[in-house]
Amino acid sequence: MAIKLHFLGTGCMVPTKDRNHLSIALEREGSIFLFDCGEGTQIQIRKMKLPLSKIKKIFISHWHGDHTLGINGLVQTLSNTDNVSKVEIYGPANTKFHIDHMFKSTIFEPKIEICVTELTPLQGELIKVFENSEIEIFTAKLQHGVDCIGYLFKEKDTLNIDKKKLKEIAPELESNPLLNRIKMGFDIQYNGVDIKYKDLTYVKEGMKIALVFDTRPCAGISLLAKDVDYLVMESTFIHKQHKEKAEEFDHMSAKETAEIALLNNVSNLIITHFSQRYKDTKEIESEAKEIFENTTSTYDLMTLTLKK
Repeated sequence: MAIKLHFLGTGCMVPTKDRNHLSIALEREGSIFLFDCGEGTQIQIRKMKLPLSKIKKIFISHWHGDHTLGINGLVQTLSNTDNVSKVEIYGPANTKFHIDHMFKSTIFEPKIEICVTELTPLQGELIKVFENSEIEIFTAKLQHGVDCIGYLFKEKDTLNIDKKKLKEIAPELESNPLLNRIKMGFDIQYNGVDIKYKDLTYVKEGMKIALVFDTRPCAGISLLAKDVDYLVMESTFIHKQHKEKAEEFDHMSAKETAEIALLNNVSNLIITHFSQRYKDTKEIESEAKEIFENTTSTYDLMTLTLKK
């Protein structure tokens, strides 16, 4: 299943002409999962021509304005979008309070159901947020001075037919509906012969993507990022220039983010959430790559197609 990441905004507290407030749309099989929703997010969605009707779930890391100011406008637009009957909003403690006050700040009569779920993982705890037959989403507590959480998006492993073994063991099953039962993990009997699903299948591991925004190094990062295929993480500052500011404002430098990727056996690091003080991200990316070579720097309206 192809997964795409659409970077709607890659800036932090103060947006620039080139960097919007942070928001990332994860697209999989026609569904869009939105992670954070900074000011102007719905305009960025329009620019990228993403279908609004596919946005059914919004995941908030914390309630600083640069991660949430776009929620009100987006939800009002979704409320007037065809084929949208409900939107689910997930976030840390007090999310219901903030959502309620946000909607009361304007005259808004929603035409859709708005479901709000507060997530309160304890320090060192990984909890499941959502699950269906194909994916799971988890959350863990981060360190940012206010209630803040990160997310892990995980595809479930699947059984695939080994075509070589199929030709060797039971070629007559190639177009047989019984093959679907084998893919579901059931043994079958065909023409009086017992056929074990394990003899004809292999396990295809699902994609694992961690999304870790505003934080200092903490145990929660490792719970989310350990052995993931992609770690999407803030690199707000250049370490050699603004290490102290990263510590003061509970953010990460590119060096620290790269060290975390290395420590957690991450396959690919994607950095975002850049301070407005940097005109471009070349030096930020270079600092990260000195430690973790497989690093990609993001920019607004960028799309990455993820591969296992």
